[in-house]
Amino acid sequence: MKILVCTYEFPPYYSSGVGNVAYYVVSHLQEMGVSCTVCSPTGPDIKLGSSSMIAKYGRLGLLYYWHQVSRYFRQRDENYDVVWLHNPLFIKDNPFAKSLTTIHVTSYEKTIHKAYPLHLYLYYKISSKIEQYSLAKIGLNSTMFIAVSPHVLKELEEIGIARERITYISNGVDTKRFKPSVDKKELRKKFNLPENELILLSLGKIAERKQPHKLIEVFSLIEKNLKDVVLVVGGDGELLEKTKRLAQKKGLTNVRFLGYVDHKKEARDLYACSDYYIMTSKWEGQPLTLLEAMASGLPCIVSDIPALRIVEEARCGIVVDFNNVETAASQIIEYLGADNTNHPRNAREYAVSNLDWEIIARRYLREFEKLK
Repeated sequence: MKILVCTYEFPPYYSSGVGNVAYYVVSHLQEMGVSCTVCSPTGPDIKLGSSSMIAKYGRLGLLYYWHQVSRYFRQRDENYDVVWLHNPLFIKDNPFAKSLTTIHVTSYEKTIHKAYPLHLYLYYKISSKIEQYSLAKIGLNSTMFIAVSPHVLKELEEIGIARERITYISNGVDTKRFKPSVDKKELRKKFNLPENELILLSLGKIAERKQPHKLIEVFSLIEKNLKDVVLVVGGDGELLEKTKRLAQKKGLTNVRFLGYVDHKKEARDLYACSDYYIMTSKWEGQPLTLLEAMASGLPCIVSDIPALRIVEEARCGIVVDFNNVETAASQIIEYLGADNTNHPRNAREYAVSNLDWEIIARRYLREFEKLK
């Protein structure tokens, strides 16, 4: 089987969930003997579009990439069995007769939740109109869709894609790389963290939709009741300094801000030396950090939004309404004091059995074979 992969992100260059899915699935498919040609702004096989333009101009850069994809392949008689598209934005018709389209996140959802400042909300409102127009045109041919989470599947239906044309395939995680450690204390020395305290880890971009202020407010109540718990905040972002100031204002002594965390060099050990993972977001696609935390055997404390309810399915943590700070803190304090000895095992087992990239790649292969 010969597959063409069109994605606007692909490692080793900067990549979010889109690039990770493309990279890991392609890697495993190639190990299975499937021929994959990757077309992205950075290649490695066909280079179209511009990563810098995407980074600087957002949707305009994406439109330029997909315009180039359309023009390039209309001019060539390439012999691919299936084409795999990632969040495509074709203004004209889809140039490919057989394609599988993975939707990682929609601008439509971002306008529903209003998890962004006004200027970004207006940007996503316009983006949503472009997105719906493009998906409607793609939906006219034989394209099938993959949704990376149940709520993305629901959004595609609301946009107008027929349910029978959508399959849910989760994002994955490298369970060989992200795994529990037998020596947390030794790893904690690397980050200058206390060896014997209980560590709650928050890892990711410190931005509005992550609600870092809620995290600090809730932890301020936790710290008043539990003196042996440390909150470790890894990541940078536009709200990092403001979040630090809030922690100082509240007089918190058990918060550690690590700043930027190198995902390749440091993230694995940071998960492995922690005790719990906490995420207070008011909106998410399907966060890779949560899946990495589960693979690392961390019980998870997450906000009550659709993308994070996988924690309930895996029985490896609790879902909390962070809109009520006092109630959230009380629930977390109770949870930390309860017998959760099976939650690390549940988290790890769920990740290995359901989220390992080899499993995800085989699910994709079945969908490709249906279109061949």
